[in-house]
Amino acid sequence: MSFSVIYGKQSVRHNLTDICKEISWSSARDEICQSISLQLKDAPAMQEAGMIMVFGQRMPSVPLLNQLNQIFHGPIIEPVTDDFTHETAVSGYELGWYLSKNKATRPYLKGEAGTELQNFVRSSGINFSCPKLGFSIDNRYNTGPISEIVLDVLKRARDHTGYYYYVDHRRDKLTVVREGTNTIVPVFAKEQMTASTRSRSIEGTYTVVTVQKWKDDKLVQSVTKENAGAIKNLGRMEEIIEAEENENPTTIATQMLQLLSNPKLKRNITVRHRNHALCFLRAGWLVMTQEATYKQKWIVTKSNTSYKNGEYIVSMELEWRE
Repeated sequence: MSFSVIYGKQSVRHNLTDICKEISWSSARDEICQSISLQLKDAPAMQEAGMIMVFGQRMPSVPLLNQLNQIFHGPIIEPVTDDFTHETAVSGYELGWYLSKNKATRPYLKGEAGTELQNFVRSSGINFSCPKLGFSIDNRYNTGPISEIVLDVLKRARDHTGYYYYVDHRRDKLTVVREGTNTIVPVFAKEQMTASTRSRSIEGTYTVVTVQKWKDDKLVQSVTKENAGAIKNLGRMEEIIEAEENENPTTIATQMLQLLSNPKLKRNITVRHRNHALCFLRAGWLVMTQEATYKQKWIVTKSNTSYKNGEYIVSMELEWRE
């Protein structure tokens, strides 16, 4: 066996693999964690907050149920059983979901952004790691879910560095990872695809970028950069970014205009594969598609994976990686 689904609650364990009619897990850019859904036939008694654990034989050298092979680990939110068909629908999330269910009271983050975020989340008892993000933060947040603060800091990281970040999960360890840094890079050929579309979108495009620096509620510096050609072709769309005290607004405005002023080339594909080494694929991964004479790089912005009869079916929304 190279794939397994386990239910656990305290000392109780049930292997659900043989009664699992459908299983899929999904992720999206700017979401704190992946979600999962299962359809089970004649399932054992299952409780809310019981754990769903999914394993794929990514590492052939270790037993299947070793945590190195674990694809998913997280709580059941709501098991729903049909009294007539005896089928049970299960929905759940990775453990990062709890960051959305716990609030912090007006936290103050001041210092290197990655270090401050790591210390803040760890103070809530979560095994959380974050690299240095390359900018400083000085911000008093309103009382709110921890997850919203995490996502806000990662959005600020994009605004200040031009890079997207996401929260990767390995069982109960959460780690902030820069998009496109996965060590295994899938290459999907046309023969593996069952669907493929291409488009260009201006949804995330800005033709004007203004960077402002504030101190004590007073605007002390403002720099605006414009892409005249893009304004003429696409229209005026302005993004406003607040710089921290020690940052150069001109530098930020220049690099963000370059990043944001071109329409995004997008692609939606559905692929089939049997490679367990790719079972961790999720939003934030770099993937490649094999074109006629070259390989094209893409970032996964949304993914949905299902598994059945030894085969993974993955639907992905992709954004072109320059």
